[in-house]
Amino acid sequence: MTGTIIGIMLTVVLEGVILAATPLIMPPTECFTVTVPPSAKSDPRIRPLFRTHTAIVAACTLIGIVCVALLLPTDDDMLAALGMIMATVLPSLASFVYMLHARKVVQAIKCEEGWKASPSHTAAIISDETIPQPIPLAWELLHLVVVLALVAFALLAYDRLPDQIPMHAGFDGTVTDYADKSLRVVMFPAFVAAFMGVAFAFSHWSIIHSKRPVDPEAPATSALAYGQFARAQSIVMLVGGLLLSCVIGVAFFLSSLGSISLGTAGLVVTIAALIFVIPEIWVSLHYGQAGGRLASELRSSDGIARDDDRYWVLGIFYFNRDDPSIFVPKRFGSGWTLNCGLPAAWAAIGLFALVTAGFVAASVFVAG
Repeated sequence: MTGTIIGIMLTVVLEGVILAATPLIMPPTECFTVTVPPSAKSDPRIRPLFRTHTAIVAACTLIGIVCVALLLPTDDDMLAALGMIMATVLPSLASFVYMLHARKVVQAIKCEEGWKASPSHTAAIISDETIPQPIPLAWELLHLVVVLALVAFALLAYDRLPDQIPMHAGFDGTVTDYADKSLRVVMFPAFVAAFMGVAFAFSHWSIIHSKRPVDPEAPATSALAYGQFARAQSIVMLVGGLLLSCVIGVAFFLSSLGSISLGTAGLVVTIAALIFVIPEIWVSLHYGQAGGRLASELRSSDGIARDDDRYWVLGIFYFNRDDPSIFVPKRFGSGWTLNCGLPAAWAAIGLFALVTAGFVAASVFVAG
């Protein structure tokens, strides 16, 4: 079993851990995407839903690992592709499907118990000076430094590189595709780093401009909790993005020079990605989604101050034309999603799709 396959297995395990923990890290007033009183999560009718979700995700993750172990080492590309699909899609799909089931159960309990938002309106003024903020977007310019360093190294090492550059390897580590040495080929790592820099900068910008959820029952503490979560996420994404860009570039050049195999280079990149994911998991578990875990520890009331369930389609798609926020915290999972009720959100989706399609087309051109 190659190091690449082991790395993929570890990735599947971490994906399973994230998915299994998802219902547990949500804010105190959200249970399987349904707005509820914080005490509802201790309801004997709801608590088993968490255990069942964890068991299903664990079982599907195990199936994915078995598929990777059995199908990826084969010489059949179709079977290998099937193994990858099973490993990466099955746990996420199972988690989503069970979430929809649990959502219906919680909605029925909510209706039965008459859990509703308080008719009184609570307002609070929170000073940004007292709330932690994401780190400034200017930090993303460090990606430009990485790109320039990779360009400089490519130019300096050009004469030392072989005439044939390995570009693709199978899961067994055997190189299956080479490219003739050219300036555009050796610039490939810098090109990837530039695209990653743009993607991470956009993600960072979305954090800065996202909706800041404030619980009217505990405005100061919920704002503080969200601020700490957003700041931690921005730091992890910046450091992780820079790490990935550097590792991809170094691994590419080392494999081109013959210092390591292309399979080993893939394993190194996988390990770097895992190193990036682990802090993300820690942030989610420590703070909870949007700071929900920290906010629950500081919340003293058990009421529902605001109920936005009607705006969430299937619990994951947010449609609210009256909300000017383009980015909002997810209802199921860690991070942010788009307000699909705004034209600006669809414009952002289209722009990102065009940039990604351009990157893919340019990658084919560069590698070819």
